[in-house]
Amino acid sequence: MEKLKILIVDDEYLIRNLIRMCLDWEKHGFTIIGEASSALEALDLLEELEPDIIFTDISMPHMDGITFSSKVLNLYPYTKIVIITGYDEFDYAQRSIKLGISDFILKPIRAAELLDVMNKLKHQIEEERARDEQLEALRKELERNLPVLREKFVASWLEGNIAKDELRDKCRYYNMPSVIREGNVQAAVIEVALSAKDKTEEQLLLKEMQCKNRTEAFFEHDERIMVVSDAKNRIVILAMNRAENLVNDCERLITVLTKAFDCEVNIGVGRLHESLEDVPESYWEACRALRYKVFTGKNQVIYYDDVVASRGQQYRSNPDLLQQLHFYISAGAADQAMKILHQIFDISFSDASQIRLAIMDVVTHCIHAAIEQQIDGEHVFKKDTLTAILSADDLPEAMRQIEGYVRHLAEQIDAKSRGDKQDLVSQVKAYIEDNLGDPDLKLQSVAELFYVSPGHLSRLMKQETGQSFVTYLTNQRMKKAAALLRETDLRGYQIGEQVGVPDPHYFSHVFKKNTGMSISEYRERFAPKKGDQVEEQDV
Repeated sequence: MEKLKILIVDDEYLIRNLIRMCLDWEKHGFTIIGEASSALEALDLLEELEPDIIFTDISMPHMDGITFSSKVLNLYPYTKIVIITGYDEFDYAQRSIKLGISDFILKPIRAAELLDVMNKLKHQIEEERARDEQLEALRKELERNLPVLREKFVASWLEGNIAKDELRDKCRYYNMPSVIREGNVQAAVIEVALSAKDKTEEQLLLKEMQCKNRTEAFFEHDERIMVVSDAKNRIVILAMNRAENLVNDCERLITVLTKAFDCEVNIGVGRLHESLEDVPESYWEACRALRYKVFTGKNQVIYYDDVVASRGQQYRSNPDLLQQLHFYISAGAADQAMKILHQIFDISFSDASQIRLAIMDVVTHCIHAAIEQQIDGEHVFKKDTLTAILSADDLPEAMRQIEGYVRHLAEQIDAKSRGDKQDLVSQVKAYIEDNLGDPDLKLQSVAELFYVSPGHLSRLMKQETGQSFVTYLTNQRMKKAAALLRETDLRGYQIGEQVGVPDPHYFSHVFKKNTGMSISEYRERFAPKKGDQVEEQDV
């Protein structure tokens, strides 16, 4: 670190000279860059000299040191100011500390006191500059990551997770085209699939990238179109303030993509909506339309109104019930899932095609729930079961098949969840045992380490141990403390440090509350006398 620059401001030459001569400034990392005999003279020097630290007398003609300090800090808030004052002025100087003055030195000036103040200021300046460097590095990192953050913003926007009052500000921050921010809106979602079963995930990602690049090129001359990716890496087309029919464009686009690449492409198109805030709804409609690709075949554009919205009195999906079904399957709650399943089918179907639409809704949510919970594919994609479900011609047969499938998935998820919970708690208990001496061991930090929420971990600990996280941690610490009291000659405060409770008074309080005895009473009662065999005692 380069030497810190000092400016001395005092109307008395002897005081200025004393400050200059009482320390070897260069040796201690400082350099005196100037002197001023008045506050007005010093103000003229500030811009030229840019001092890091200013010494100023409190009593000077024309402008006192407090007024001068106020002006300096308004112009250069990072400058450190040390007031030189006598005993009769000290109370007045202290009352001005709210200005941001860094320290005070009483006359007569002593070299040791002056060095102590300077070292403290040097340390403070070094810390501030280190923080500034870190902030600058973070700003540069933010600039580098802005494209990724922009994609995350768009994905969150599509999912409807951006508040309406924040949306336009965020669009401006992420440099969305101005035409994208106003007017009508319509979304389309492109789903790419590989035709061969033995293709790898890497090949699929590369194919999706190729399709996205070709889609961007397809719309490159239309500034009202933005091509992005959603959270599932699907290609999303956002059309805004546009009169042309997006469905027709997608029909031409799908021909381009399927001719250029060896893959299957389906495009779901949502309805046209009135404003920017409706993008999530049009996106949801496009995703919903994609679910009907099983009925339309491969390489098709599926418009939401064609498959869902314009069916008159025919079957319509119930998003709330389907979401509840998804939730209960994901939670492994088979009985509750059965109840929701019967509610979904508690309507009048006029023909088998309507039954299949309802079945497809249910099967889709079942598969999504199972995949999200990482259930083995053999349990999810049971070919014979799914074929029987989708080919059922009447409701009783369809219900019999689908009930078995829903129950099977929920039970598989429940079994996996119970195993995962037990495994997680075992890992957390082992981690606590290995880190009892860490005073910063807390629910929040442990939850972050194991990638779960504090609330979820707290509930799991209560379920598996019968104790809250804090109670369990405290008990383990006190068990280890008791063992150390029995087996070692360590002092109480040393044991407290080893079990992560460095405050001796708090450690004594917790130990007595946990064992019913003070530290000395416990050691007197349980510590083995010389020649006795040590026996393990429970706390």
